[in-house]
Amino acid sequence: MSEPDQSTTESISAELRIGSENIRFSVEITNEPVHIHDLLPFFQRITDKVIEIGIKEAERQGKCISCKKGCGACCSQLVPVSRAEGYRLLNLIESMPADRQQVIRERFAHNINALKEAGILQMMEQAVNNNDRKQLREVGVNYFKLNLPCPFLEDQSCSIHRDRPLSCREFLVTSDPVHCADTNPETVESLSLPKRISPIIYKMSRDLNEAGRGYLPLIQVLDSAEALSSHQASEPAIDLIKQFLQNLTQA
Repeated sequence: MSEPDQSTTESISAELRIGSENIRFSVEITNEPVHIHDLLPFFQRITDKVIEIGIKEAERQGKCISCKKGCGACCSQLVPVSRAEGYRLLNLIESMPADRQQVIRERFAHNINALKEAGILQMMEQAVNNNDRKQLREVGVNYFKLNLPCPFLEDQSCSIHRDRPLSCREFLVTSDPVHCADTNPETVESLSLPKRISPIIYKMSRDLNEAGRGYLPLIQVLDSAEALSSHQASEPAIDLIKQFLQNLTQA
C-alpha cells in the first residue's frame, strides 16, 4: 500500500516597503523540499517589480532608461550569476536542440579560450574565490575591453530574455547610450535601485550549499557543470521563501 501524500501548501502573504512604494503579494508554497533554482521564477518576479519602482523613481527625477532592444553593448561584461541560476542555465542549454546547443557551447569555449590567452581567466577565478570586490572591478574592466559577447547574445539582443540572470535584469542605465561601449565605467550612470535581489540569492545559494561563495561568472557555467549539479541542497519551499523575505527586509 502506498504511503498517503503528506505534502501541504501554505499561503504566504506579505507587504513590503520598497523605495517609495509597497509590494504586495500572496503565494501558495508547498512544504516539500525544493532547490533554490525551483523558486527562481518567484525571485525574478520580485526583481522585476523592484526594477519597476526604480524606473518610476528615476523618471520622477527627470531621467529615463536608455536601454532599448537591439542595444547589446553591456552584454560583453563580466556577469555574475548565483549557483541556483547557473544550474538553471545548464538545464536551459541542455534542453536546446542539438545544433543550437552546439553553437552556444562553442561560444562559451571561445570566450574561455580568449580569457586564458589574455591572462584574465586566472585573475577572474582568484577574484571570485576571494570575493575581492576591488579586484573584481579591475577584472571586469579588462574583461569588457576584450569585447566578448555573451554566448546568448543574438543580433544585439538577449536570446534568453525571459530567463536572463538577475544581475542582467538589475543593470539598466540612464546615461547617454553612446557611453555604453566605453571601457571607462565612470561615464555610465546605472539605474539606482531601492533593493537588489541578486546579492540575496548569492547569499542564500552560499548558505544552503556551503560552497564558500554563492555566485560564479556566467561564462564559467559550463565548465562548472559538475560542481553545480553536485551541490544542490534542498529545503522546504516555505522556509526558503521566509529566508528570502527576511534577507529582503534586512538588505
